[in-house]
Amino acid sequence: MKSLAQIREEFIKALSSRYSSKEIDIIFYTLAESYLHKDRTVLKLGVNELLETSEIKSLLFQNALFHLMNGMPYQYVVGNTEFYGCKIMVNPSVLIPRPETEELVDWVVKEHQNRGEEIRIMDLCSGSGCIAIALAKKLPCAIVSGVELKEDAIELAEKNAEVNHVKIKFIRADLTEPNRINIGAKLDIIISNPPYIREFEKASMEDNVLKYEPAEALFVPDAEPLLFYGKIIEFAHKNLKPSGEVYVEINQELERETKELFLEHFNFVELKQDLSGNFRMIKAKEML
Repeated sequence: MKSLAQIREEFIKALSSRYSSKEIDIIFYTLAESYLHKDRTVLKLGVNELLETSEIKSLLFQNALFHLMNGMPYQYVVGNTEFYGCKIMVNPSVLIPRPETEELVDWVVKEHQNRGEEIRIMDLCSGSGCIAIALAKKLPCAIVSGVELKEDAIELAEKNAEVNHVKIKFIRADLTEPNRINIGAKLDIIISNPPYIREFEKASMEDNVLKYEPAEALFVPDAEPLLFYGKIIEFAHKNLKPSGEVYVEINQELERETKELFLEHFNFVELKQDLSGNFRMIKAKEML
């Protein structure tokens, strides 16, 4: 039999070249909570206790450690992550939500949290549903829906909505064919974190992202870096109210080009920096 302390030491030894000691503790105790069904405070107090049903439990930890050593992002190993106060289940069919995307959501929430009337929001390229779910939880007056191409991603997004106790309609559709997406009532807000990384930028990216996260949710052709923003604008022309707004996450290396594209179609376009000082978000309104 092994104690939690012994298993923790195995994690530290195996993962110290990849993660900081703080990150290893977060990963280890998140897994321990999931496998042992106990709060981490209780687990930390009893870290030297021997594991019950040790063979089965030890195998769970060993399997997780194997995947972590091979570079699988710990969020996929754990099976969930935290996003804007929501617990979001993730697997390799969807992107792992990033802090920059939380900032995009926060921008919308802060600008619309005091609205009393009903607002209709659509999240394009929904993936795990994290954006739509966070907005639905933080904006009680909102009717939120999402568009996603992959069926397995929609299944996961629907589970995430259920776990977070929000009602969201996810539509399976292809954003590259925006005129074929039928949504009914006009929208107050369109929000999206679309694919925007150019193929040549792969050379500077982490191996674990390239190996495990879905390429179709990340990359665009080098020759068409703004492909999805053009489709979002086309979708907005058909489905956005005259007073509506578009919020998108962007490639910081293409902030000028992306702003210029939106200015061809909107009277007002605002670039916003993330907490690191990079221009990573755009808001556009008043269509031409």
